[in-house]
Amino acid sequence: RLLSSLLSVFFFSLQAQLKYLQCIAISCLVLAAKTNEDEVIPSVERLVVQSRCKHSPAEILRMERIILGKLQWDLYTATPMDFLNIFCAMVMSSWPHLPPRLPQRNPSLHVALLTKQLQHCMACHQLVQFKGSTLALVIITLELERQTPGWFPVITDLLKKAQVGS
Repeated sequence: RLLSSLLSVFFFSLQAQLKYLQCIAISCLVLAAKTNEDEVIPSVERLVVQSRCKHSPAEILRMERIILGKLQWDLYTATPMDFLNIFCAMVMSSWPHLPPRLPQRNPSLHVALLTKQLQHCMACHQLVQFKGSTLALVIITLELERQTPGWFPVITDLLKKAQVGS
C-alpha cells in the first residue's frame, strides 16, 4: 500500500519520464522496506541483479534521495541511545564541574555505563511502553541523584532544555 502511494504521488505530481520507471519503482520498494522496521532489506546491488534493472545502484540511491526530497521525508528516527548521548552532552556542557564528582570515572566510561543500563531497560518488556527519550532521562536522573549531591538543579535544567515538564 505504501509502495503504491509512493509511486502514484511521484508519477502524478512529478510527471517522471518513462525511462526512469524501473529506477523509481525499485527506489520506492527500498523506501517502503525501510519504513517497515521488521523488513529485511537486501542490498541495492542485489535488488538490481534480481530485478534485472538497467539502472546502476548509484542511480537507484540517487532516485531514493530525490523521492525523499520531493516528499519532504526524513527516514532517520532518533534512538534511545541518541537521546542518552544528547542528554549526557547537554549535562556535561552546562555543568562541566560534574564529571570530577563522579568517583574514578571519566565521561566516556560513565556514558558507557549509562548505555549499558539503557540497554537493560530496552530489553525489559515492561518498559517498552515508554519513549526512548523518557528512558534516557530517567536513567540520567537516577544516576545524578545517586552520584551528585546537588542533582536537582542539574536535572531541572536538563528537563527545561529538553522541553519536558517535571
